[in-house]
Amino acid sequence: MADELEHLGPIGFKNSNQTYHKFPEAIQEIDKTCKDLVTKLYTGDNAKHLVGDDKIPEYLSIFLDNMHRQVEEFKINCVRQLRMASERLIEICQQVPRSVFFYLQFKYESLTLNSMDQVIDSFQSKQGQDKGTKEEHMRLFRPNLENPANKQQTA
Repeated sequence: MADELEHLGPIGFKNSNQTYHKFPEAIQEIDKTCKDLVTKLYTGDNAKHLVGDDKIPEYLSIFLDNMHRQVEEFKINCVRQLRMASERLIEICQQVPRSVFFYLQFKYESLTLNSMDQVIDSFQSKQGQDKGTKEEHMRLFRPNLENPANKQQTA
């Protein structure tokens, strides 16, 4: 961005080497300079080509009118683009809190689900071990003929 402003010359506000010119003032200065140079060029016999209140040739009046029209169109287009960019920025700024909320919600839901999956896996493995141990203990505890604690009852 700073490089862009350096290339703008005196209209770039970051360029401290030259004075800052406002857009309408810069256009008026160009217009005045152009008229001054033409009046200096058209002297003597050529002075008859100078017409109107500004004493400039007719072709230059037409050119300056077209230039002013183009300047106004440029200014209006810039304002229009700025307004559209501002509206888009407003839309994006309104979406930022929602996006941040959904990101945080997704992140912490994912972390919670991953943690819960680890706990469930650990629980299921311990439950499986406990079930196996219980079955083994129940098999050994059953009164049958082979159990040494029950030998007197069967004898």
